[in-house]
Amino acid sequence: MLYTILFSIIGFAMGGLGGAFGGFLIGSLFDSIRNNRRARRAQTRFNESRQQYYNNPEQFEEQLLTLIGYVAKADNNRLLQSEFDYCKQYFQKTFPHSDISQLMLKFRDILNADDTTRACQDACEKIRQYATIHEKMAILQCLFGFATADGNAHQQELEAIRQISGWCGVDNVTYEALKMMYIGFSYSGTYGGSGSSSYGGGYSGGGYYDQSGGSSYTPHSGPSLDDCYKILGVSPNATDEEVKKAYRIAAMKHHPDKVSHLGEDVRKKAEETFAKVNEAYDKIKAARGMK
Repeated sequence: MLYTILFSIIGFAMGGLGGAFGGFLIGSLFDSIRNNRRARRAQTRFNESRQQYYNNPEQFEEQLLTLIGYVAKADNNRLLQSEFDYCKQYFQKTFPHSDISQLMLKFRDILNADDTTRACQDACEKIRQYATIHEKMAILQCLFGFATADGNAHQQELEAIRQISGWCGVDNVTYEALKMMYIGFSYSGTYGGSGSSSYGGGYSGGGYYDQSGGSSYTPHSGPSLDDCYKILGVSPNATDEEVKKAYRIAAMKHHPDKVSHLGEDVRKKAEETFAKVNEAYDKIKAARGMK
């Protein structure tokens, strides 16, 4: 607006209203050029920061471990055998060139920390700034997988994931839709799991470890029609066009090609989620008679 105002004033002084209009057009052109240059510089700085951040797998691994540790400690400071195995296998498949032993030692240190909230918030702030929505979805998928590794989705763990989702800048509709795909119809719906918990023991060097957690979920055949609307993040009262738009947005968020750079295992998980989005859309189309 600086040049627009300046040239409008000069134009008015030199030629009245006609001069002001001419000055307005010239000033607007200069402001547009100026704003475009600023936007390009900002995008360049963002791309450089993002490239530096994601070209450092060690930093990304440690931050992901911090998020997992926050979820683990939310559930009464315990770590189940199945959850530890899930974490180890996830990092082995997703980061095959990393030293898994060192990563698990870092994980132990995270679990032994008195408070992981500040570290988790710092990690989430980096993710909020530099991660794409597709990468954020992959991170949340990892956390839901960890939370359900023992066959139970404890309310404390889900609340921790919800907090992480918000700190990472993911809107609540997207979070609830993803939770529905991982929790809503895959499990019996009771969040309080079975199995006793214990502190210490079983984990070299201390920490939190529980080898007792059993499985208590009942697989369902698929989502109900109401679940399908939740997966797409749209109301059952939405118009057909609104449903189609919601599907396009959901499909974009979970498209497996968008996370292929994070590894084949992450891509496969995205494919599963993408299939659930398509399944939900097909079921809604059939119920509505949409083409």
